[in-house]
Amino acid sequence: MQSSPRQWGADRRSAPHPLVAPPVSEGRINRGRLAIVLTITVWACYIIGTIIQQFIAGHASSARLAVEAIVYMVVVTGLAASATAYLITRIGFFYRSRAHHRAPRVMLDSFLQGETPTVTVLVPSYQEDERVIRTTLLSAALQEYPGLRVVLLIDDPQQPKTRASRDLLLAARALPGAIEAEMSVPYERVRAAYEKFEDALDERDHRATTIDDMRDLAAEYRYSAGWLIGLGRSQDMVDHTDVFFVDHILNALAEDLGTIAEALEGGADEDATLPVPRMHQLHRRLLAIFDATMTSFERKKYVSLSGEPNKAMNLNSYIGLMGGSFQEVSTPLGVALVPAGPGQAELTVPDPDYVLTLDADSVILPEYALRLVHLLEQGAHERDAVAQTPYSAFPGSATRIERISGATTDIQHIVHQGMTHYGATFWVGANAVLRKKALDEIREVAYEGDWEIRRYIQDRTVIEDTESTIDLGVNGWTLYNYPERLAYSATPPDFGSLCIQRQRWANGGLLILSRLKDQFRAKTARGQKNRFGELFLRVNYMASIFWSSVCLVVMLAYPFNADLLNPILLLVSVPYFMMMSADLKACGYKRVDVFRIYGFNLILLPVNLSGSFASILQLLTGEKSAFKRTPKVRNRTTAATSYLLAPMALIALCVYTAIRDVQLHQWSNLVFAGLNLLLSVYAMVAFVGVGNTIVDFFTHIRGWLYRPVKPRKRAVSAAVATTPATHAEARAMAPTGAIGDWASVLHYRSDRGSTGGLVAVRSTQAPASGRTVRPARSSTFEEFTFFTVFQPISDLNSGEVVGYEALTRFADGTRPERGLAAAEAQGQGIDLDAALIRAALASATALPAGTWLSLNVSGDLLRRPRELEPLLAETTRPLILELAEADRADLDNLPSGVRIAVDDAGAGYDTLARLEALKPSFLKLGRESLAGVETEGARRASIRSLVEFARENNCTIIAEGIESAQQRDALVDCGVPLGQGFYLGRPVPIERALADAALPAGRPA
Repeated sequence: MQSSPRQWGADRRSAPHPLVAPPVSEGRINRGRLAIVLTITVWACYIIGTIIQQFIAGHASSARLAVEAIVYMVVVTGLAASATAYLITRIGFFYRSRAHHRAPRVMLDSFLQGETPTVTVLVPSYQEDERVIRTTLLSAALQEYPGLRVVLLIDDPQQPKTRASRDLLLAARALPGAIEAEMSVPYERVRAAYEKFEDALDERDHRATTIDDMRDLAAEYRYSAGWLIGLGRSQDMVDHTDVFFVDHILNALAEDLGTIAEALEGGADEDATLPVPRMHQLHRRLLAIFDATMTSFERKKYVSLSGEPNKAMNLNSYIGLMGGSFQEVSTPLGVALVPAGPGQAELTVPDPDYVLTLDADSVILPEYALRLVHLLEQGAHERDAVAQTPYSAFPGSATRIERISGATTDIQHIVHQGMTHYGATFWVGANAVLRKKALDEIREVAYEGDWEIRRYIQDRTVIEDTESTIDLGVNGWTLYNYPERLAYSATPPDFGSLCIQRQRWANGGLLILSRLKDQFRAKTARGQKNRFGELFLRVNYMASIFWSSVCLVVMLAYPFNADLLNPILLLVSVPYFMMMSADLKACGYKRVDVFRIYGFNLILLPVNLSGSFASILQLLTGEKSAFKRTPKVRNRTTAATSYLLAPMALIALCVYTAIRDVQLHQWSNLVFAGLNLLLSVYAMVAFVGVGNTIVDFFTHIRGWLYRPVKPRKRAVSAAVATTPATHAEARAMAPTGAIGDWASVLHYRSDRGSTGGLVAVRSTQAPASGRTVRPARSSTFEEFTFFTVFQPISDLNSGEVVGYEALTRFADGTRPERGLAAAEAQGQGIDLDAALIRAALASATALPAGTWLSLNVSGDLLRRPRELEPLLAETTRPLILELAEADRADLDNLPSGVRIAVDDAGAGYDTLARLEALKPSFLKLGRESLAGVETEGARRASIRSLVEFARENNCTIIAEGIESAQQRDALVDCGVPLGQGFYLGRPVPIERALADAALPAGRPA
């Protein structure tokens, strides 16, 4: 078992919060009310006193003093408003915790017995660790909800720039299938048990349960509990999140199932039986736990979907496909998803009743989906578009900063629950159940080029859930925070990653603040009453980070005159800090953590301000804010230089202010400055760390001083001139037949360089009779517009790419074999085949040196050496011709140095005879020959014998269609030296092939 090193001051909690908050005493509620009254009263007394002193008594004798007084009162008002908002929401939380009654389990089991609404779980992921994603997917798959469909939305780059990134992508792709295979074992068993029970009932004269039925069902519950415990034992235990997942999800569910097994056995021992409906419910509960379909989706594979780099568009891309059937079509820019006709669908996406969104670093308890969907199906909640439980922090964090960040997360849980009491709920995007009908109502349609882009969740800001809340409110939908702790999410473990998260939180609220008027106008139009409490809490939620940060900086930085620094001001903040300390204690933290949180927020001031100012900048320029990932040092995210310098400047300012206050005898302000100095120094040392600060500074300085020199781009073709060519020169340089001719220019209204590798073909062969034949259609060339892609052929032992196979993709999506058949039918088969080769050779000039090129050649062109030999002479790169059909006589006239590759004949003897007759340099094993190689010993033995025979005949085996690591490893064991397939590399255009070639060589994982 691995474990993360624990810091001094790490979280000592091991147990999570209670699912349902214990009822709050009347005394605590009264103290909360008193805190609100005291805060507002003290604020009002200070404002009235200051107005009398400064403007009526005339202490503000100059314009500067008058401005100072106004600014200071605004600052005090802003801070008091934020404190009051917190005090109000916690009272709302108290009321809700006292009024909440948890639905009993028997009611949920009865709900499962009927026809349940369909639910699809969407897990957006971007370069997450495999262990993190696996934990999240398992928590989703083990929901006690039948027919759950879990989709991992992989947003990793399709062409990773590092091997580590590629490993993350490959691992993410493999996870859904692996998890579904794991869960299919218990599912098939409990399903068989349920069918056996049903068959037994049908065979009896009276449909009644027996003692044996009770014992059989108890055995299934015990088996399921044991399976869950075994799953927990196989979990890779790295940090506290793994401990929580095993102890409080897997083992807790296993314990619950074990308790039911004991109850069933106890009833059987007393010769008691349950009624048939209850037995059905208990059987269906087991089925619901393991009944999940797992899959993944990558929007970046398709040019027809949005490529905006944010979570909102990752979700939107898949939600927009729901209810449709699609097929993949190759285009010059990439693969597109287009609506499919009957029987042509390659991708069918169900349209669910509910969509459950879950961040890839979060987990949900097994009853999450069941309880929230059950709630939304009640008549009182039919207009709720979103049901959620604001996430809590995992207990037992190993770092101080993660513990304090978790404390603020748990405090925010209280705030969000309280906001629901006042009708001011906001969607918190880490987890939520969304009513698909509501999403359809707020859908917006735009176009990127010719592609329709659907937006359900707005992406103008990086806090997309906040703006979506307003969209739903405008359309008359409401939101609901379920008053239980059913979701947990990871908090950043270091200062650098925390800065990225908190800057994201601070960005966007100001941008959409003005949209609140749309929501309140819509409520008025529907005849609903607008309440001040809702408006106040919504404005505070969206803008308080900005105004609180600005107000605090102003108080720290500007030397206000002594008359404004009234000791009564301390009483404005005292109720706020006292109530928060009590809430921290109730959440399992320490009361003194309130001071740590204050210091924590002090060093985050520059982060919050940068996010807020980025929001203002976007408002002015219209350009979306971009968040760049910072470099990592020893598995730690480095903090931006400004986020390190600004807290140090704040500390220096506090030192200067304290010295100045001593000199001027401003003792009340000295207390404020001294407290800020003490807590900010503590926060920098405890949460950032002196050593980490030095390392981060060194990292940034090194980055400024040493910048890598970008290599020069090599010329793609020697035919590209450095000076403009004349028309005659251009005609002289253009090859005949297929590349760069008038057809391409007319069809695409562009020159050769901007067609993305497209080639348009027209006939250049004169008829045998010498007559000029008019084409049947003037636009015939449009039917054969294509481009070339390259699939790598790799050494299976080292992973090194040794060659590429050139493949053709037609721009209209036509399959290559159909395009060739159509060309043959029109008498252009030879022209098209020659054009394919010429285009491949032209593009292949940029392929890495030392690699060979494999070309597919038809039998007709092979038998025309006068046409074929000039084509092959256009390159000095080693060539391999792949022949689908050929006789030994057809190979005698090939140029020297050109090697031959043939496909296996599918049967053992036929393949061996083909090898002896043609003497090829390579034999390509197709998918049919590889089927089952990873599991079938007979298949591996057959391949070993073929490898040995080929070696005796100076032939090398290339395995095609390798789609998994297991297939690759099995082929290596059989002695197959070379291979190609989607697992090793997909067919891609030349630019992407070059990018893949830049990855470090090595065996794929």
